[in-house]
Amino acid sequence: MQTVNSSPIATANPLQLKDIHIPEQVSNYPIAYGWWLLAIIMLLTMTFIAVKLYKKSKIKRAQQQALKQLQNSPTMSNTEIITLLKWASMQYFSRTELASLYSNQFKQFLLQQLDKKYQQQFDKLSTKGFENQYQKFDQKSDADFLQGAILWLNHALPPKAKQQKNITYGETAGAIK
Repeated sequence: MQTVNSSPIATANPLQLKDIHIPEQVSNYPIAYGWWLLAIIMLLTMTFIAVKLYKKSKIKRAQQQALKQLQNSPTMSNTEIITLLKWASMQYFSRTELASLYSNQFKQFLLQQLDKKYQQQFDKLSTKGFENQYQKFDQKSDADFLQGAILWLNHALPPKAKQQKNITYGETAGAIK
């Protein structure tokens, strides 16, 4: 006769399988270096964009203030409109050269700051306003001069980087190049 191995292990596990062991729980931390790098790049990008937007809004602030003032008070006199245009231009250009400009010299300066396609329209709209600036009987502004001022503020400000550098106006302003 054969002897049968009557060990308890053989009878309980005839296939000789071992128990299943579950591996340890994988932790989410520390995050891989690539995710940290991606988070830093995104943070730097958002900061860069925020700084650029802030600088752009700061540059356009004077232009927006002048436009708002023109639109809120449409009965400004020609002298007040010219004063507002001079104030707005002084925010972006050299004060020493602009302070000495008046009447047609200032008008020529304003024309030089516009693109060629807007110069003729601004000249047409503003000629009467500059001519009537010093006349006592005409203290009201004409609608054309007001539109010309709005046109100039919209298309000349803020100036391009090449214009903003210390500009000399030649004989128009009486400056020596």
